[in-house]
Amino acid sequence: MRPRARFLAAALAVGVLGVWPLALVAGRAMEDLALFWRTVAGPEAREALVGTLVLSCGATLVALLLGAPAAWLTTRTDIRGRGFFASALALPYVVPPYIAALAWITLADPDVGLLNRLLGRGAFDIFSMGGLVWVLGLSFYPYVFLTVRAALQSADPALEDAARMSGAGPWRVVRDIALPLARPALLSSGGLVFMATASAFGAPVLIGNRAGLEFLSTRIFDVGFGDMGSLGEASSLACLLFAFALVPLLVRGRQHAVLTGKAARPTRVTLGRARAPVEALLALVVMAAVVLPVGALALTSFLRVAGDLRPSNFTLEKFGEVLGEARNTRALFTSLGLAAGAATICAGLGFLLAWLQVKTKLRGRHVLAGLAALPLATPGTVLALGLFLAWLAPIRLVYTVWILLIAYVAKHVALAARALAEGIGAVDDALPEAARLSGAKGLFLLRTIWLPLVLPSLLAAWFLVFMPSFSELTMSVILMGPEIETIGIRMYRMREYSSPTSASVLATLVLVLVLGGHVVLRLLARRRYGGQTVRKRGAA
Repeated sequence: MRPRARFLAAALAVGVLGVWPLALVAGRAMEDLALFWRTVAGPEAREALVGTLVLSCGATLVALLLGAPAAWLTTRTDIRGRGFFASALALPYVVPPYIAALAWITLADPDVGLLNRLLGRGAFDIFSMGGLVWVLGLSFYPYVFLTVRAALQSADPALEDAARMSGAGPWRVVRDIALPLARPALLSSGGLVFMATASAFGAPVLIGNRAGLEFLSTRIFDVGFGDMGSLGEASSLACLLFAFALVPLLVRGRQHAVLTGKAARPTRVTLGRARAPVEALLALVVMAAVVLPVGALALTSFLRVAGDLRPSNFTLEKFGEVLGEARNTRALFTSLGLAAGAATICAGLGFLLAWLQVKTKLRGRHVLAGLAALPLATPGTVLALGLFLAWLAPIRLVYTVWILLIAYVAKHVALAARALAEGIGAVDDALPEAARLSGAKGLFLLRTIWLPLVLPSLLAAWFLVFMPSFSELTMSVILMGPEIETIGIRMYRMREYSSPTSASVLATLVLVLVLGGHVVLRLLARRRYGGQTVRKRGAA
């Protein structure tokens, strides 16, 4: 295919996957303007909007207060174990928020929570707005931590050194130099946390429903897919929720030139007597964000009855029961198959999008990249509603595995394209051009030149899509059929309707798979510059 034909094929795929469904949501909402205004101005919508704003602002504040100081401490101070803290503090990034919610319900259920068993009944109550803010703040603070840490690592340390030589103390350096340099990263990551919290579904359902709280994401599901479902009302609320996706664009701060191109190592701030307390605080964050939730799920998976810590209540039977039940194994294999299929398709389509973006000068390639990223920035509830409308007729794919596969691909193809863009950009154009002059064409050129050179990036893109697709809940709960269950849906139903301990067993298994995938991804990331090594050899 010629580059123009490849561009048209990619544009068609992006349009069908993401643009068309979202346009249908807007069109369905605008069909009846009276219904639209009645819905978005009604008391239920106002309650859901206020709840979403309070939750998003609270979780964003928690994420900023945890993530920004942790980023500065692990890059600019002399604390011990910086590598350990940098890795441990990033781990919640790969744990789905609804699994974190399951873990904190296990810990802080007012009746049978493990912490309440130890400290006294009613010491903690996770079923509240404060509890939900805490859970989502802990789930999303890695967005801030990773973004701000990357900004500080790339900033010119000479600016801070000059301030110290002029007599500025450590905290004034932070206030006058480090914070202004990190402000764009703080604003962008805070906007991402705000949007991610607003679009979250699993944690608000598990915690908010019992607390009697309303949010836009849960309201859309109740209105559109309840017993008296109205797709018009759901589409109207979806337009309201989609406005939250604009927040990351609106909060972009003024950019600063912080890169010098010179290799420089920042001077570490000596904390002195404060070092041990600071390390203890970071250890507490790791304990709250990683150790307690993961430990609670693992511990509960060995209990016959949730909350009962007597030795006689410990058993391995739950693992056998859960893995021996046909519905659970079907859900597990369904999620594995869908995640693997979505990852493979996204790797292929993402390769094409990244190649068009990096290796061609075609007009519209940047617009195409933006449209491909639109579903990624769209709340899952809104995208799922659009896909429901798109595939309800004339080709009815709703309530089949195919609609779930389409949803996962549409949501995550931009992740794969971004991961592959760096690997493709590292390949010297002289290598494929030399192969073409030698007669290599088509699949032979792809197999012998491109795939070996970008293989680390390709595998990284595959795992980046596989991990969130395997444990996805928000879109699955809307698009799944009565005969289909994914692992996320199965966990949700078991927690709400049958056996919390069995739900913990499934959650533990998912965590093992997700964390294992994270380890593989880290190993692949260390090899992501392999293409540059080959390029240099080829140039030589």
